[in-house]
Parts: sequence; structure tokens; C-alpha cells
Amino acid sequence: MKVSTRFHFLSGLLIFLLAVPTGFTQDIIIKGGPITLSEERVEALASVHQCKPGPWGDLEYYYTYLEAPPHLMALINTPSSRTIWDLPGKNPIQLREFLIQAGMLSRNVDKVLQVSVPFQGGPDYRLFPPTEIVKSLPDQVRAVIYAELRKFAANRDYRFPVIIESRDVQSWFKGSDLKPETIALIEKLSYPMGNSLVFSDTAAVLSHIRSDSEERTFLKALTRTRSLILNLKITADSDFKTLRSYWSAGYKSKDIIPIFESYASTPGVERLDVSHLLPPTPRKYLYTFPTFSLGVDGTFPDSFWTALNFFRYQPSDEFNDIESVMSYAQANYLPAQKPYGFGDLLIFSNPINKRKLHAAVVIADDIVYTKNSRSLLRPFMLMKIDDLLTRFTYDLKPNIEVWRKVER
Repeated sequence: MKVSTRFHFLSGLLIFLLAVPTGFTQDIIIKGGPITLSEERVEALASVHQCKPGPWGDLEYYYTYLEAPPHLMALINTPSSRTIWDLPGKNPIQLREFLIQAGMLSRNVDKVLQVSVPFQGGPDYRLFPPTEIVKSLPDQVRAVIYAELRKFAANRDYRFPVIIESRDVQSWFKGSDLKPETIALIEKLSYPMGNSLVFSDTAAVLSHIRSDSEERTFLKALTRTRSLILNLKITADSDFKTLRSYWSAGYKSKDIIPIFESYASTPGVERLDVSHLLPPTPRKYLYTFPTFSLGVDGTFPDSFWTALNFFRYQPSDEFNDIESVMSYAQANYLPAQKPYGFGDLLIFSNPINKRKLHAAVVIADDIVYTKNSRSLLRPFMLMKIDDLLTRFTYDLKPNIEVWRKVER
């Protein structure tokens, strides 16, 4: 039976909306139009960070926050305000033992087990911990319990937590229109993981929210993702020959060369937004969220699609398949040696089973271009490598392979 393209698109859309973690984040930047500097963005400009020196030139960056646009948020249903823990494979005796060993108080374990129910009549149990008990968990106890919950697909909020790389909940949600008491509750429920804080208790916060508009504000705020704005400082003493060589990736991206020639001959120009130095495809998508048109075949872009299309003028959907990704990489890239440079491909893999987990592209220093998951609510963005690693190191630190594109 022939299945229509429209069916594939709608199926893909549904799958990736349902698969979206309840947390994501960042200030939306509108491509093709003026960028309005909000109070938090002006503040960010005062917090400029310097990159290490290198052939990429004198780089500085500041952080910005992206949030999913309204037309995507309109597709998201409000999750349940009741906390649910699915722990298959454990009977009530084993559940009690696990929770006690994790550090939960005995009286609280009793309360949790009193409201546990067999899942769909089977041997597995679903727990409904009261919100007050969830709020009372110490960080170390929460970390142990949630690490176990992360193992099972049914616990989406725990498998895909909101990751707060700055470790500062107050500044992360500043300007989000959340009430101070809501931000304080998120802060109380957040716990350390790797170099970041993470938040999984969407239901517990929703149980305290009393209006539809506040619910939507909260869910939108959870889509926040921290990216960064990267600028190249230009002076009369800049080494334009080295800059041209680096940012053209050995002249694989020749389109940017006239930009440097123009800047070299224009007095008074001090900074160049690095987005102008990217090849056409990443320049088009950087700081944006995927459009529906990117999923007409039922599959939306992930990190591999994003990385392998970096140098392509027209993106190819063949990179939605990991076997095609690795076949293309092996035919068009070679293992790279330090120092790594613009356009180098990073592939993250599980150190035990060697499964490919993620891909990113080196921009400069320790900054990469990537997209975290196929979700429509994850933007194309710039990240620090350490921030990216936080998304994997709660299980095992991944292996990183570095590949450099070669001209055939």
C-alpha cells in the first residue's frame, strides 16, 4: 500500500513532539529581522567571555537564551500534574528496599507505597509519590532515585531533564515571566549532575500552578536552551591571511574570503559576528528551531543531520540515517590530529557498545555547532563542548572521534 508523504510528515511530527523532553531553553533570535535587545540580553553584553588565542583570531562570546516559538508551543499538551515513577521489574518489597537504600525516610517510603498500583494488571508497579515528599527529597537522594528512573523509557522527564549549564536557576529563568515563587520551586527541585544542575519535576511544579496562562509560561520557559553569540574582534593589526585560512577551513568554504577583504579595507569596524563566517546551511539555521518543512519525510533533523550538512550548500536528508552518516564520513573525512579546526567533525559514542550518540562541528577553541536531538523544540545552536558533554556524562563519559573533511 502506498503511504502518502503527508502521512509520513504528520507521523513524524507526532513522534518528535511526544519524544520532546519537558525541558529546553533560550531567547529566540529572529532570522531575517531586527534583533531587539531585552534587558537580560543587554546584561549579557556586560558579561563577555574571552576565548583562548589561536588561528581563529581574537574571539569573544556572551550567552543568550532561546525559547520555542508560540506556533510550536501551541502543539504541546499540558503534562499531568501528578508525579509518576515507573520502576518495572520490582515488586513492593524490592521497591521499599530500593527507596530506603536511596536514602528516603522510612515513613515517606510507606506513604509512597500506599499509593502504588500494579501497572496494567502486570507485575510492575507505578508509584505516585505525593508532591510534598518529592519536594522534601535531599539532592543526593533525588539523584539516586532519578538515576534509576532514567533507565526506563516511560519516565521521559527523568530521561531528558532540563539541563541548567550555568548552575544558576535564578539567572537561567530571568526574563521568562515566571513568578518568583515558581522559579524558587524549580531551584529547590533541581539537583547536580555532572557540571550542571538538572530539573525533572515538571509535575510537581504544575501542581502548584493555578491558571492556564501560567502553565503555558512555565512550559515555554522549560524550553529554554543556552546558546552563545560569538564575535571576532578585528583591528588593523589582525592577521587576515591566517584568519582567511582558518575560517575557510583550508579554502573548503571560500565564500567567506571577500568578507575579510572587506573588513580589512573598512576603517572603524571592530567586531564581526561569526555567524557570517559559517557556510550557507548552518548560517541559515543557526539560532532557529526546525520548521515543519524539514520533516516532510517524517524525520526531523538531529545532530548527525546538522553536522554532516555543515559544508553542503543544499542539505541532504540522507544524513537522517546513521548508517548513511558513517558511510559518508568514512568516504569524505579522515581522522584528525590536533590542533582541531573549523569544520572538524566530532562524533560521540558509547565507550562500551560503540553506539554513535551525537555529532557536532568544531567552530573555534572549545565551541561547537550542534542540535540536541530531533525534537522540534531543540534549536540549531553554538555550545561549549563541556556543556554538551554534560548531556552524556550522567551515564558514561563518551568517546570522541575527530574527523576532518577532505576534498575528493
